Amino acid sequence: MKFLYPTFLFALLAIAIPVIIHLFSFKRYKTVYFSNVSFLKDIKKESKKKSRLKQLLILAARILTIIFLVFAFAQPFIPANRDSQKSNQQLVAVYIDNSFSMNALSEHGQLLEVARNKALEICMAYPPGTKFRLFTNDLNPKHQHIFNKEQFIQQVSGIQSSPTVVPLSLIYNRFANKIENGADKNLYLISDFQRSISDIHNFSTAEIFSYYLPLVPNEVANLYIDSCWVEIPAHRLGQEENMFVRIKNVSKQNYQNLPLKLFLNDSIKSITNFSVEAQNEVVTNLKYNNTSSGIQLGKIEITDYPFTHDNNWYISYFVEPRLKALALYDNNTESKEGLSYLKALFANDEYVQLDEMNRQNLQVNKLGEYNTIFLLNIDNFSSGLLNQLETVVSNGTSVTLFPVMLRNPEPINNFLSIFKANQIVSIDSTKQDIASIDFENKFYAEVFKKREKNPVLPKINGHYRFAGSTQSDEQTLLAFQNGDKALSQINYGDGKVWVFAFPLAKTNESFARDILFVPTLYNIVLNSLAKQDIAFTVGKNTFYNIPRNRQIDLNATLEIAHTSSEENFIPAKSNFGRTVRLEFDDKIKTDGHYLVKNGMQTIASLAFNFNRLESDLRYFNATELENRLQDAQLTNATLIREVQRNFTEIFDDLQNGKQLWKWCILLALLFIVAEVLLSRFWK
Repeated sequence: MKFLYPTFLFALLAIAIPVIIHLFSFKRYKTVYFSNVSFLKDIKKESKKKSRLKQLLILAARILTIIFLVFAFAQPFIPANRDSQKSNQQLVAVYIDNSFSMNALSEHGQLLEVARNKALEICMAYPPGTKFRLFTNDLNPKHQHIFNKEQFIQQVSGIQSSPTVVPLSLIYNRFANKIENGADKNLYLISDFQRSISDIHNFSTAEIFSYYLPLVPNEVANLYIDSCWVEIPAHRLGQEENMFVRIKNVSKQNYQNLPLKLFLNDSIKSITNFSVEAQNEVVTNLKYNNTSSGIQLGKIEITDYPFTHDNNWYISYFVEPRLKALALYDNNTESKEGLSYLKALFANDEYVQLDEMNRQNLQVNKLGEYNTIFLLNIDNFSSGLLNQLETVVSNGTSVTLFPVMLRNPEPINNFLSIFKANQIVSIDSTKQDIASIDFENKFYAEVFKKREKNPVLPKINGHYRFAGSTQSDEQTLLAFQNGDKALSQINYGDGKVWVFAFPLAKTNESFARDILFVPTLYNIVLNSLAKQDIAFTVGKNTFYNIPRNRQIDLNATLEIAHTSSEENFIPAKSNFGRTVRLEFDDKIKTDGHYLVKNGMQTIASLAFNFNRLESDLRYFNATELENRLQDAQLTNATLIREVQRNFTEIFDDLQNGKQLWKWCILLALLFIVAEVLLSRFWK
């Protein structure tokens, strides 16, 4: 406790007045004579004790009256902060949480409206000439400026609800670490303090005065779609999609047999029911087939109130109408023999288009146009070809190697080293049966209806043997009778590398004519589709790389447009090799489907969803918040519990501490009344 006017404490010397009066009483006593006083002795002793107690109580009441009257004039107070020394210059920043959770209702109205009004009260409590800063979840560039009172009020009045979610540490640290010469920094945080964003442990230790105004919403139940993903992130025509959906229930009630619907291209594609217990989550799935090619726009939907921004989950992806494969061959005999087998396999295929190119006439800049590249028994790889192959595989192309049998396999090892694959160590010239198929791998999972224990598989006339250890993610799909691998798959970047241990030539015609040949090579092409992101998050994802196989007129203007509103804009465009990146920063504010248009042509689609952090309606109460402030050792942090009080009174307490002079006057009056009652009624 401190005193605003400590010099008044000298008046406590007035305590001596009632003490002197008590010690030197000037009351005169009248003598009464009795003939016999022996019977009064006991009464006299008792009366004397009671009289002395009465006088002591009256003395105490007078002393306490004087003490509290002096205290009232000295104006005692309890400082609001440990460090109450502040400079005359004040920089006041106010953070208004305008996320979706602030649309909830409280006893005093909508939380966002309450927050705006409280920010205006804070502004009006400060004297003219005070500098103000404003923070919201949008981190609007115009809020980076210093405002006067009138400008601040105007900015606060225009704040609207935003889908952007930011942690509180981002606001706190951005203000705390900004250099302001000679001014005390005051930061007011007005929020519902959701657990998902209140990362107080990440606050900076910079010296600022921070004040926390928690707004308490009414209890609300919420059921929402938390996330969605597919089993296979590549999409082809006729493929069965398995869509997984995670649904969270943050209410206190159980839900039984609620419908979950999937709409694709404005028509219902799949429907299922789900049940979820209170304060729990469930993962369910939806299955359907891709029956059409091109852009697919989907929406997964549940029904829940009152929060509706998280009832839908938008998805989009592209189904290739046709896959392009390239057979790269050499002038040797084995290479041309391998080409003839591929041409026979894909001849007249409506879904796979096979192009052929001689290595001597190779145009490396066109390799990125293909989904799959077959390297047919090539005996030499130039550095330019290796570099281009590494680039296209990183971007999503699949490369399949049929190696030519060389005494010195160094050219092939140069290729394998690019993708961190096992190196060739020797040649096994014996004739070996392919004896093992990895049926558990997705590559062969749906190829054979019946799995025979001892299937009759082709014989291979000689094969390469590879080293047994590598750092790459390599999976063996086919193996020989002696355990050597015959076919392996390596994931590299967004693409894949398939390595056979033997050449595709007439010497291995048994493989080319075996039933295993068709599904193996066809699946290689089908699995060459690049992975696609089916959904993005509003306020989090700020750029998009256009797939390499989309035809783009680089001279035309690219535009992004919302499918169900007039929201559209021209994004910034940058080129990284053959990849075009679109940067849209914070221009996307609404969930739903967006189309990327190149002139009159639609070349890609994007699906955006609101951040689900706002759907988790769990908050820190005042006590929990205060404990976290103490754990973070924020010395000048103050939690304002009585948020609904007029802020002028709160401000007075914050600036001068908790004022106690009114209590001193009340106590002084109380002791005066006590003295009167003792004097009048204690006979």
